[in-house]
Parts: sequence; C-alpha cells; structure tokens
Amino acid sequence: MEAAWQDVFDRFIYGIYLVTISTAEGPNGMIASWVTQCSHEPPRLALAIRKNRLSHGQILETKIFCVNVLPRELAGVIKNFKIADWKNKFDKTGHSLSSKGLPVLDECIGYLDCILDHTVDAGDHTLFIGQIVAGGMKNPEKAETLSTFDYGGVYRGSA
Repeated sequence: MEAAWQDVFDRFIYGIYLVTISTAEGPNGMIASWVTQCSHEPPRLALAIRKNRLSHGQILETKIFCVNVLPRELAGVIKNFKIADWKNKFDKTGHSLSSKGLPVLDECIGYLDCILDHTVDAGDHTLFIGQIVAGGMKNPEKAETLSTFDYGGVYRGSA
C-alpha cells in the first residue's frame, strides 16, 4: 500500500472493542477496531480479523464470538489482551460469562453475542458476519466509548 494512502487511513477513527471466544482450551480475547453493525433484520454485525490471528481460527472453529463495547477508561486495561500467552489474558481483568458462555468484561458498557453467519474474504483479513443472538448493557452510565483516538497508536496491518 502506498504510504500516502496509509497516512489517510491512520486518520480514520474506529471504536476499540474486545472480541471474546470460548474454546475447549479456555477463553481468549483480542482487541479489534474493525467492527460495525451491518443489518437490523436480522440483527448482524461485521468484524474483520487478520487471517494469521489465533482468534481467526478459533471463531471459524467455535462459530460464536462476543463483542465487548469498552469505555474510555479501559484504555490501559485493554493492553492486558496484547500478551503472547492467550490463556492468561483474563487473569487481571474481572469478567463473567454471557448466557452463551462467552467472556464479558465486568467494566464493559455492553456486549453482543454473535453466531457466525458467514465469512467474506477481504484480502489479508476475513470479514466475519455474525448474527446477534444475545447481549445487553452492563454499565450504561459509561457513555464514552474507547476509540483509536484514546488508544494511542494506529493499526498498519503488521503481523
């Protein structure tokens, strides 16, 4: 990609979300910014994940994932989910399980459990289309959501 184009992409502002998965080996969570609502009926969202990420394969295997909507004050805490040992990502963060058995952070604004409906190849990422099957608000008083502006850094697609 041309540097000039990437410089423009760096100015896009996205929400920062925590996508959680529950596997037979334990829970996993990954930071995601390319998340958006894509349908009212049926209720669906789209999530783009780089193909080489562990979470990519786990979602393909389990066919279910949860999107945690994060408040701005979790900017520091969310870095716990960038550690290499995925089995320890939830050690320092309070959470419970949704009705579908997926990790939901205690401090999140709300969450959406999604069943994988289909995927779309999107180059070095896959677009996961998930049908929302459960979810709700946990901390509605936390109105300001975490964004790339707060998170400090840009995503340039590196491994």
